[in-house]
Amino acid sequence: MPTIGMREPVVSIICDTFNHGNYIRQCIDGFLMQKTDFAFEVLIHDDASSDGTADIIREYEAKYPEIIKPIYQTINQYSQKINIWEKFQFPRANGKYIALCEGDDYWTDSLKLQKQVNFLEANKDYSLCVGGFKKFNLSSNESDDIILLPENVLKTKNGFTFTLNNTKERWLTKTLTAVFYNDKNIFNQLGKYKYCRDIDLFYHLLKTGKGFYFTEVLGVYRIHEGGVNSMKQGKVNSNAAYNVYKELYLLNKDEFSRYMYLRNTLNTFINKLQLFFEAIPLVRTLKEFIFLFTALLSPHIKSKYKKWSLYRRYLP
Repeated sequence: MPTIGMREPVVSIICDTFNHGNYIRQCIDGFLMQKTDFAFEVLIHDDASSDGTADIIREYEAKYPEIIKPIYQTINQYSQKINIWEKFQFPRANGKYIALCEGDDYWTDSLKLQKQVNFLEANKDYSLCVGGFKKFNLSSNESDDIILLPENVLKTKNGFTFTLNNTKERWLTKTLTAVFYNDKNIFNQLGKYKYCRDIDLFYHLLKTGKGFYFTEVLGVYRIHEGGVNSMKQGKVNSNAAYNVYKELYLLNKDEFSRYMYLRNTLNTFINKLQLFFEAIPLVRTLKEFIFLFTALLSPHIKSKYKKWSLYRRYLP
């Protein structure tokens, strides 16, 4: 629990929920178990849940009114294509820093916030802290510790420094582990994105400063049928990612967004071809050709498109 008597929160924890009745207690308990020498607030947004999630949140609100600060919607905002972070959450955050955690995930390290805030306080050229997490699939009851150790990063005893360019092959950021500066200038930029997702947030954060990755498990990411993204079919996620990266490039047109858009376009095209070929068993030879084509092209992708002029003409 935060230190009693400290009024202004140093961290605003943003938690979005929708029908998380089976998980929300563990999520909130993960916030309340945090051992800090500073105050924090928990900004919960319940998006018109119909499974009793709101009733559970009200229990915690009554017990910890100085910490738990909910918004209860009567009409689902996500279905109205409203950006919850931009409209409801970021504007009311009073902390110097913001932490993220969805209502179906939870933190396991009681010193998570203290360690991340200590780091950001001591390293002003960093804008973001993330870390490892456990991925737990409720359907299969399988779990894996996800702790990334990419090449070409500055490693220390407890983690490593990374930049925007280090995320080209794989994003190193996971929302449930993220702590970052409460920067209204960055949040205002999110409003220009029609397909805004956490990718856009982390993109702008890493354009303003470096990131630090703690190589330890900080929380648990649940994969379940009720998850907004975790159990979506590949086609849905693929199309969503394509829209996000295309928009990111069109609105920024820098080297990073160009690279990510082109790579995602290629991956989307190959995925669609593979699905097509899977449905036609007689064209196995052509399918193998596609795999070979992908393998041959990969070195060009990883070498940052050495023949860039050949590809640039095909971008909008």
